[in-house]
Amino acid sequence: MIWLTNPFCRAMDRWLSFIRSGLYPLWLIAANMIARLGGMLILVLIGHAYSESNLGSYFGLLAMIGLAVTATQAGSGPLLVRLAQDRHFRTAALVVALRMLIAAISVLLITTTTSLPMGHYWPLVLIPLAAALAPDWIITAQTRFSRLGVIAVAGQVFGIAVAVWASLTQSLWALYMIAPAISLVSLALSTAFAFEPPPTRTAEVVPTDKGIHFGLVGFTLLAGFVPNLDFVLLGFGNDAMFLAQRIFLFCAGLIAAIASTLFAKQQTGKLRDIWLLAPMAIISGLLFLFPTSVAHLVYNAPSDDLIGILQAGAIWPILLAVLTRQILILQENPAARWIGWLCLVTMATSAFGLPSLAATTDIMVLIVFRMACLVLILFACQKALIKQQVLA
Repeated sequence: MIWLTNPFCRAMDRWLSFIRSGLYPLWLIAANMIARLGGMLILVLIGHAYSESNLGSYFGLLAMIGLAVTATQAGSGPLLVRLAQDRHFRTAALVVALRMLIAAISVLLITTTTSLPMGHYWPLVLIPLAAALAPDWIITAQTRFSRLGVIAVAGQVFGIAVAVWASLTQSLWALYMIAPAISLVSLALSTAFAFEPPPTRTAEVVPTDKGIHFGLVGFTLLAGFVPNLDFVLLGFGNDAMFLAQRIFLFCAGLIAAIASTLFAKQQTGKLRDIWLLAPMAIISGLLFLFPTSVAHLVYNAPSDDLIGILQAGAIWPILLAVLTRQILILQENPAARWIGWLCLVTMATSAFGLPSLAATTDIMVLIVFRMACLVLILFACQKALIKQQVLA
């Protein structure tokens, strides 16, 4: 009773509860962090084994594959999680069929637009198909996060093994097999785990209104396209730009892993902001203060252009974290269902009207500026919705 009546003790109890609830996703995020560090190790291995031109071609094609995977998976992933949690499996099956159709169309577009011979890069076209079939959304819906951690780590272990082989042989075929190896191993494990008997206890989930599904898809497509869209549209053909993008995509992958956990647990408030913003603030600081060291850590002989891009884009990781925070806030608000789609269309169409820039650092500054504008738009939309709700 003394503990309950003492204001200091009550405050300490609230802080302890806050810390305990914050530690719950710690092990999962740690597992994802290990997986992302595995991805960074792969980047270091191949970055010191292949020339900048070979890596630039490879990463440029991977960026196009990334857009295909986003179209296939990112927009429907959170929707499938909610459908599974609401037991709407028939609708979920139709969504999976649509994912396969989108993946097939994406593969067709990539094979018809790239100038490289099909025999050179064919393993990469398996990635969108694996993303379409992956039933990891079932595991996420059941909040069985330990399984997701195992999938992430196992995929990276296989990727590292192929990367070691590639670095030793310097074979282009081995280089193009790294990402597909990760995708296929992840598909196999997620399929095995998805059909395990479900846990006896599952997290309580508030049923979702079907009216928000349209907005949910739009926002998650926006979140998935942003890390690749501007690099493909504004920097295509520039090797240094795509070498820098692989470092930025390490940040994007970590944010996506954290955001998916927060989404499934419906986490809000300060804990959501800490998990999203703190890691990216540290990475932004490292890129701004030590771009040369970061570039030399990842690549064997980084050019001055690459170092300049990293420093010019140092704020990109924290901006992406803030953007993800705004998307998590808005994506299940029925009043905001059109915002994600409108922002996505605006980002895609406006890029074609921008002037062609020769300097790589100028291109990176333009990419950062466009993302900052997007963040401000979402902030303004959030404020307008809050004001509208208050007046109503």
